[in-house]
Amino acid sequence: MAFEKLRQAAQAMSPANIKRGIELSRQSIANGGRLTEEQMAGWTPEQRAQYEAQVEEARRQQAAVADRIIEAERARRVLFGPAGDHLYGPLPDRERLTDLDLHNQLQASRFELRVALSNPFGRKAAPSPPTPPVSGDREAQYAHERAQRAEARTPYLAPQRWPVVMTRLALDRKRFVQDLANWLGQAGLSARPDLVYGIYRVPDHIVGSWGIGRAAVVEWEVVHAAAPGMPPAPPAFGAVFDARVRWAARLAGEPSIVDEDLGLDYLRAADVGPEQCLGIARIPVVDASTGSSEDGTDPYVVIGVGSQVVLHPSHLGAGIAAQMERQRPLQVLPAPGVHVEVLNWSDVRRVVAPQPDKRFLVPSPFPYLPSTGAELLESYLAVVGVRPSDCYSAQVTLDQPSDIRGGFAGFFSTGSAEPEMCADGKVRKRYRGGSRIVVVYRDSLDYVAGRERWAAYEREVLQASLSNRITLRDPIAQQSALDKGILRAVLRGAETVGSMVDGDWQGEPLPDLPYYRYCWPPLQ
Repeated sequence: MAFEKLRQAAQAMSPANIKRGIELSRQSIANGGRLTEEQMAGWTPEQRAQYEAQVEEARRQQAAVADRIIEAERARRVLFGPAGDHLYGPLPDRERLTDLDLHNQLQASRFELRVALSNPFGRKAAPSPPTPPVSGDREAQYAHERAQRAEARTPYLAPQRWPVVMTRLALDRKRFVQDLANWLGQAGLSARPDLVYGIYRVPDHIVGSWGIGRAAVVEWEVVHAAAPGMPPAPPAFGAVFDARVRWAARLAGEPSIVDEDLGLDYLRAADVGPEQCLGIARIPVVDASTGSSEDGTDPYVVIGVGSQVVLHPSHLGAGIAAQMERQRPLQVLPAPGVHVEVLNWSDVRRVVAPQPDKRFLVPSPFPYLPSTGAELLESYLAVVGVRPSDCYSAQVTLDQPSDIRGGFAGFFSTGSAEPEMCADGKVRKRYRGGSRIVVVYRDSLDYVAGRERWAAYEREVLQASLSNRITLRDPIAQQSALDKGILRAVLRGAETVGSMVDGDWQGEPLPDLPYYRYCWPPLQ
């Protein structure tokens, strides 16, 4: 028996049989991956039927795999349409994925390889605008494009909506909370919180005269519906919560918190509703450097959320912040009857403002998309119809630390940042950040209908799914020995190159900012 098997193996490996096998494989490929009639010569009807059933089962399995691939790719993408094709490449072709023709598959693979080799890191220059500009003047062209976007948005607007006014302030980088509280009093808004949607620290880095590492000022945006000329009022009060402090009690594996959950917990304890709230705002912190040729470090402008502030009239909430400090860690559960909307602005920014050290593109290569995060925020408020008296927070902000210069040294402009007029009337260099739009408001049936309008606007006009790749309250990972010490720093350094290509920062600047803000480390 063993001798017979050896004889058959030797016969199969003979030059004549190998040559014949290669020829039959070529014929099979030429036949679309199916066996040829010559290969099936002598088969019984039952064998042919079995073969056809196997081919059909292969088609079914391949179709199921193709559907999973396409579904996963759609879940990964924030943008579709022309901007999505530019940023990620075309969506997978289901017909190609389910094609059993080996010749077609080989041809498509060769084409994809050529595309990958021509653009190995997936970074492409912005395409030319789809239509010629109507003006050579930047401001006039931008006004034209924004007017077109406003016209496209009109059918989706809430039938009853409030005006959205954005007032930008330049504040001292060290005492901005007090300056903001004073401004809200001087503007009369501290006495009319029912007219305020929210406030936010503009997530940019404005370079000071002492170099990139020092901010000149910090800008804040007040989003409101007030007309000018209101009588002044007492300054507002701001309660500040440090992201490094364990305010919320969580065990490993339990859901983490959204920043605004803690602010809402404070407001509930203070018996302050949205009509009395001036805003819950994340406060970014920045670590920036020009790099060093001596130790081989690259330039960076790393920005992350270091704390949050909750603002309200000064006669409310007396002693609540101190009480929470004494009682922490607190339970901090999601507030009932409150909707937290988080939109992924980062991918939109990558196509309309691909260079963080430059202003957004005008003419826009994708003029149907908003050019700024503030424009996207304003659109959401107007389409959903959020009333300022229901709103706790409305902000352009960020989530995890990132290098807003673009991360990996080969992929950002190494020149000076483009100067831009600041809110105090001075021209300064600026690095532009921001990855999330956050709106928190008291929910109602009107807003359920409003979110349906917003979903249609996203799908039909923006050609986007802005909730994709947004994680809220993800489970807390178990603390391990790698969370401390030299080994952790070494491992994080090894991860830096891979993660920086996508703009996430895992290096040592801002090293004490926890991934799970306000609830780290978990309880043991």
